[in-house]
Amino acid sequence: MGAYKLDIYIGSDNGSKKIDREYLDKIIEWAGRNFPDGYTLLKGHGYYNGTREDSLVLSVLSDYDIDLKEQVADLKRTLEQKAIAVSKYNVELEYL
Repeated sequence: MGAYKLDIYIGSDNGSKKIDREYLDKIIEWAGRNFPDGYTLLKGHGYYNGTREDSLVLSVLSDYDIDLKEQVADLKRTLEQKAIAVSKYNVELEYL
């Protein structure tokens, strides 16, 4: 079945370069509103302009193409981020 995979790359708090509980809660609340059927959060370290920071990849599988421009703009404002990257892929999805 044809499907879409979205990866949303979210950096840390710009001041501390860390993702604390309050910051994470904002992301989880936003993700729950926008992806009530589920999502995956992957935690790691990203590099933005040569500086290491905590980062998350929020990954979503969907049966249809999702336009997230307004929703991501809202998250960007909430987190006071300069940029949030979104990559979108057409994928074959099988549930086993």
